[in-house]
Amino acid sequence: MTQEMTAKDRARTAPPALPPAWLQAAAWLLTLAGLGISVYLTVTHYDEGALVCSATKTVDCHAVTTSEYSTLLGIPMPLLGLAFFVGFAALLTPWALRSAWPPLRWARVAGVAVGVLMVVYLVTVELAILHKICLWCTGVHVITVLLFILVLIDEFRRIGQVD
Repeated sequence: MTQEMTAKDRARTAPPALPPAWLQAAAWLLTLAGLGISVYLTVTHYDEGALVCSATKTVDCHAVTTSEYSTLLGIPMPLLGLAFFVGFAALLTPWALRSAWPPLRWARVAGVAVGVLMVVYLVTVELAILHKICLWCTGVHVITVLLFILVLIDEFRRIGQVD
């Protein structure tokens, strides 16, 4: 009985195994794509002429990216997205994924949860207030939701390893 308890205790204190390779690859590809789009949108925030997007009645990136909602507390939304993806990339390093330190794990969960809340806010602004959609922004929104799903999959995997 004592040896069994010790084995369970060791399993709980051992660093978690890395997520499956497919999950890591998907998370990295999505993060890099989000980072790339965020860099592009940051550049276009400061140089509107660099923005390449169609302008139809509904799809109008320029109308969205130059609206009063394109900043939050004076910070351009693309810059916030850039910070999100840089921070998330740090949380995807093998060291961070192997770490048994709970704040790293919860930072991943909290980070993508806040990201999804921002997506809900921004999509609401686009559809309900501006009545315009930015395709570049939609790309970031989809990427953020997919990262949220991957983080949840990893969390359920980790919970399954402990039990």
